[in-house]
Amino acid sequence: MKRTIGIMGNISAGKTTLCKLIEQRWGFVFYPEEVDELVLNFYYGDRREHAYNTQVFFLSSRFRNWWHMTISPHSGVTDRIKEEDVHIFTEKNYRDTFLSKSEKMILNHQFEAMKHNIPDPDLVIYPHTEVDELKKRIEKRLLKEGRVREGERGLLASDDTYLEDLNTLYEEFYPRYEGNKLRIESNEWKLVNDDGSIRYDSKEADTLLDIIQNALDQNT
Repeated sequence: MKRTIGIMGNISAGKTTLCKLIEQRWGFVFYPEEVDELVLNFYYGDRREHAYNTQVFFLSSRFRNWWHMTISPHSGVTDRIKEEDVHIFTEKNYRDTFLSKSEKMILNHQFEAMKHNIPDPDLVIYPHTEVDELKKRIEKRLLKEGRVREGERGLLASDDTYLEDLNTLYEEFYPRYEGNKLRIESNEWKLVNDDGSIRYDSKEADTLLDIIQNALDQNT
């Protein structure tokens, strides 16, 4: 039986790691978030100037991912859910006054128009991660991925509240999400080695997959 899983969460919360684990162990097709170097670096370089264009880019790419997963005959997993674009990132930019009320309204209207052809996933997983741990993971990722993620370097500053603000928005949104969902504390799951490789065959992976399977079974 075909199943679909969406994973939502903050930057470096472990979404892609979970997707790759599910892909490798269960044979799901992984639909990764589209990450564009120029879009990200422009956005982090001047959020006020590029907030709206960035939200349009990610909203369209998100629905393209979800549409491909919807029409595929295979089970799929992706590292963002479509609701994040309006309830997390659009909302964050609006609260920071980087989006106007009319721009937020247009983005919400686009979301509402596009979502009708996309069924809800069988499960949404929310790996919650504390900010200190997020910053450690971002720093490691910057060393590995170089300029593709260079725009994220500013998130590591001690006075930058971007990650903390996103965590707050996720904590507001998660209780409101009405579909089948599972929250995990990703700080507690040691799925990645120091060299960045995933511990696919570890006891932690087995335990976590059992928890996810039980949550999936609730939606059968």
